[in-house]
Amino acid sequence: MRYALRYINHFLVSNSRHGTHSPFVYALADQVIYNSSYETHRFVELPEGFNPRYFGLLQKILSFWEIGKLSADLHDQHSMAFWLDLNDQIDLEQLLSMISQGKVIIVHAPYSRHGQRLWKQLIRDARVIVSINLFHFGILVHREGQTKESFLLRYPLF
Repeated sequence: MRYALRYINHFLVSNSRHGTHSPFVYALADQVIYNSSYETHRFVELPEGFNPRYFGLLQKILSFWEIGKLSADLHDQHSMAFWLDLNDQIDLEQLLSMISQGKVIIVHAPYSRHGQRLWKQLIRDARVIVSINLFHFGILVHREGQTKESFLLRYPLF
């Protein structure tokens, strides 16, 4: 029940591409998230058995950013993007260090009971410059030269 209420609240307070004042996030929203005709032009290697409801959108986002691999192993040296379930045991300092090194972190279910507290802790940290919350998943990025901002974007999954 609380999860459904969080979803409704997120939908009411979030923005579409309009109201997004970052050229980086606006381009992502306009060209990928809200563009139903966007087609991936790059193969993205995903973790074995990876199949969340937002699989298609995430693959488009990673392709748009020219990221070829999403890993669930935080020790994978060959990946630029990592998928993280906040219900798992994580080393917060290691994760924040990875973000400051330019790695993209995809967070599964930032509004889950356990995940919500950790999500808020992550986005408060100075090393996370851009956070994009799409309710079902979130994206954490360090971008030099950009003002620290958190974005709530609507993306309903049915």
